[in-house]
Amino acid sequence: MDSIVRTMRIIWRAELLIIEAKLGVAAKKIGATAFAGLIFVFGLGMLNVAGFFALEEIWGPVYAALGVAIADFLIAALLMVWGSRLSTGPELDLAREVRDSGLEELEAKAEDIQDEFEELRSELYALKANLVSFSKNPLDGAITALLTPILTLLIKTLSSKKE
Repeated sequence: MDSIVRTMRIIWRAELLIIEAKLGVAAKKIGATAFAGLIFVFGLGMLNVAGFFALEEIWGPVYAALGVAIADFLIAALLMVWGSRLSTGPELDLAREVRDSGLEELEAKAEDIQDEFEELRSELYALKANLVSFSKNPLDGAITALLTPILTLLIKTLSSKKE
């Protein structure tokens, strides 16, 4: 029973490690996305103004604004792609392996317990059958139980008298 509890604790800890790893990656992704949004806002505010003034003389006011906006969107898209490619790493795989091996061990123990219950059930059915047969005709059981030792004693006595 202690090994089952120990195995369940190992599985619980492995599940916690998996959750922690996933939450860590999720927090990094959220942070990267928020940072990308912040850069996007500052990019629109500062770089747009500076780029607009720099490009206004060359392209005119309309194309200067469009060029600065496209550059901001590209920077934000690159940060979003980087944030979406973050992964959990090898610790998540290790935690999954520990969890899976713990579950396999619990399944094996459950099968052993089930086999023991099947054996116990068979023995109880045999005991029930014996009790039913004894209750129907108690003299048969008593005669068999008494007759064997009496015959053994009789044979020993007769064999000892002949010698």
